Amino acid sequence: MSSDEGGELSRLFGGLSDRDRRLVCYYLREHGSASVGTLADLVTGWVEAGPGPNESVDHGDVRVGLHHVHLPALDAAGLVAYDADAGTVTFEGVSAAGERVLDAALAADTTDSGVDLEGLLAAAGDAGAEDGS
Repeated sequence: MSSDEGGELSRLFGGLSDRDRRLVCYYLREHGSASVGTLADLVTGWVEAGPGPNESVDHGDVRVGLHHVHLPALDAAGLVAYDADAGTVTFEGVSAAGERVLDAALAADTTDSGVDLEGLLAAAGDAGAEDGS
């Protein structure tokens, strides 16, 4: 992920501000790339059966939301490369500090422990050092 005047940390937090986008990043970090259909299956399954309150969600609505909102936002944040014509998404990677932020977000999304603010602040300090802030 390249550094620019907006800073990696701001782009990362913006990209991860929505649960569906976080789920996409968790999956792609492990698998590298996926189709929009696979990601829609993932998000739908997580919402219906994953941690947290059980919700009903329409697979078609999830796919449309990914295509029109979430994947373009992740692409703009530099977290993924989204080829809408091919229907493929590839993880672009993050710095070591970004990895720690993703780890903290994953822990918060999958446990009842909440966000480790000290860990996030430490990661934020590291990210600032990396992008010259």
